Amino acid sequence: MTRFEIREAVDDDTRNEVYRFRYRIYVEQMGLHQKHADHVRKRVAEPLDEAARIYAAYFNGAIVGTIRGNRFSDLPTAYYRKLYRIDDRFSFDPGEMSLTTKLMFDPALRCSSYPIRLIVHYARDFNARRPCKIDFVDCRRWLLPFFLKLGYVDYLGWVLHDEYGSVRPLFCPADQVLRLQRLRSPLATVARDLFDDNMFGGEDLIRRLSLASDAGWGG
Repeated sequence: MTRFEIREAVDDDTRNEVYRFRYRIYVEQMGLHQKHADHVRKRVAEPLDEAARIYAAYFNGAIVGTIRGNRFSDLPTAYYRKLYRIDDRFSFDPGEMSLTTKLMFDPALRCSSYPIRLIVHYARDFNARRPCKIDFVDCRRWLLPFFLKLGYVDYLGWVLHDEYGSVRPLFCPADQVLRLQRLRSPLATVARDLFDDNMFGGEDLIRRLSLASDAGWGG
């Protein structure tokens, strides 16, 4: 019988396990340059990790996935605030805006339901005590349809990340309850449990900022 579980990485041993998993996926499997990679200990730990909440997914006891969440009140998020052009259009307190990064999964399980289960668990647990009003993420070309289907909004176009090259910043208002339901997003139940629809203007923000066309995905 298979066993899948998700735990927050709160101690040094679990976090080091996540950092080694990142190295295996990003450096060894994907061949990505990581400026914070430790090639001696084979791990990737970054300044964002210090204030972040990090989650790890396990399949039969072995780590198979991870995701990281920060608030924009965390000082190391300054690079992303500039990259994503988070300005007066997003009239939320920095502590009410979250940044989701370092989502990765073992290749053998990427097409299973487990990555979605990790994302939903993270969305619910990260926001359980002090919910954020909007989340930001970026992705490369082949993941754009996946995030749009989840309910993220394409608002900026391609930008140049200093490690990952051309990426697409996206945002996801937490109060877009009806839109998430129309999309049949797995995040709809999380949003419905936390907020009323458009209670702080998320749906209005989408109408103002969403790109009218998805042209240019090949950037």
